[in-house]
Amino acid sequence: MKADEKKFYDFIMDRTTAQHQEDMKHLLAELMERRTTDKLDKMYLMSVVPRALSYLDPDSVNEVKKVVSEFSAKL
Repeated sequence: MKADEKKFYDFIMDRTTAQHQEDMKHLLAELMERRTTDKLDKMYLMSVVPRALSYLDPDSVNEVKKVVSEFSAKL
């Protein structure tokens, strides 16, 4: 995992609720795998965003949306 990916991963995990830590780990691993195999597309992202947001601490959702938007612009 590259340094910027690790920073992104840690940022998301720090804002994920305790009961969804494992779910989020699996989702992020799948996202990173799709990214490295060029299978990360907008349709897939649109399908997983609601699930990912449901794993987050409600107070962190807007902050995460902003950072994810910035991160995805680099894809």
